[in-house]
Amino acid sequence: MSVHERLRRLLFLVPYVSSRPGISVEELARALNVSREHLLEDLDLLTCVGRPPFNPDDYIDIYVENDRVYVDLDQRLSAPPRLTLGEASALAASAELLRPAAGDALSSAVEKLERVLPPGTHERFRAMYRKIDAALEAPQALGPLTRAIHARLEVTFDYVTPGRGAPESRRVRPHELLSHRGQWYLQAWDLNRQDDRLFRVDRMEGLAVTDTPFQPREDARAQVPNPARTDAAVRVRFSKLVAPYLRERFGEDARLLADGGVEVRVAGDNERWLTQWVLSFGGEAEVLEPASARAAVARAAKAVLGV
Repeated sequence: MSVHERLRRLLFLVPYVSSRPGISVEELARALNVSREHLLEDLDLLTCVGRPPFNPDDYIDIYVENDRVYVDLDQRLSAPPRLTLGEASALAASAELLRPAAGDALSSAVEKLERVLPPGTHERFRAMYRKIDAALEAPQALGPLTRAIHARLEVTFDYVTPGRGAPESRRVRPHELLSHRGQWYLQAWDLNRQDDRLFRVDRMEGLAVTDTPFQPREDARAQVPNPARTDAAVRVRFSKLVAPYLRERFGEDARLLADGGVEVRVAGDNERWLTQWVLSFGGEAEVLEPASARAAVARAAKAVLGV
C-alpha cells in the first residue's frame, strides 16, 4: 500500500466514522477495502493526530469498543468552518472542476458552502462564482473513471493517437486521474503493453467499466512531464516571493534573475490553461512574450475583475 493511498484513506476515515458512530470493524474494513489488520493499524495511527499545543484533549479520540468504532471530535473540529471570500471561491472553483465526477452531490455542497460565508459577502461570492467556468474543461468520462478507480475495476476504451490511423483498443487498470496544462490524464496499468501508461482522457472513445476487479500496485504513480521541456514558446517572469515554488517545480529550467525572481519558458499551445495558470499567481507573474500571450492574460484578468 503506497503512502499516497494510505493518506487518502486516513483523511476519509474520521468523517466517515463520525457520521456512522458504532460502525463495526468488519463493516468499516469492507467500506475501505482493506484488511482488518490494516484498519486497526490506521486507527492506532489516528490517535497520534492532534492540533497544537497537543494537550491530552487536543488529539483525535478514535477508539474501538466491543468491536465497534467510535470517534469523539473536539468541538473546534465539528464547528462550521469560517471561510474568507477567497477561500470559499477557491473551494467553489474546485467543486466546479470536479462536477462531472461527483454529479448533483456537488450542487448541494456549493449551497452549503454559501451558507457558511461571512455575513455580507454573499453577493460578491455569487458574482465571482458566476465567472468560474472550469466545468467546461472537465470531460464527462471523469465520472465513470473515478468510480472505476474507487471500486478498483478494469476499464476498456478505444484510444486515438494522432498520426496512427485507427483507434487502438485498450484494457487498463486505472490508478489515478490528474489535470495538467488544461488536460485531464489517466494513469493506468496497460494490460496490452504490460506497462504504466498515461492516457489523455479526451482521446478515449467508447469507455466502459468492466466487472473485473484488481489490486493496485503499490508503486503505481503518474509521471507528469516538465512543461518547460516541450514546445516552450511563452516566457514568464515570476517575483522573488513565488520563486522557490517555481524552482522546485521546474528545476534547472527556472532561470534565476538578479532580483531573486525566476524566468521560465512554458508551452503556449493551450491559451486557456496559460491564462489560468498565470493569473493563479496574482500579481507575482508576468508574461514577457509573445505579445499574443500577454494580450490573452490581460483579457482574462479584465474579465475576472469586471473592468
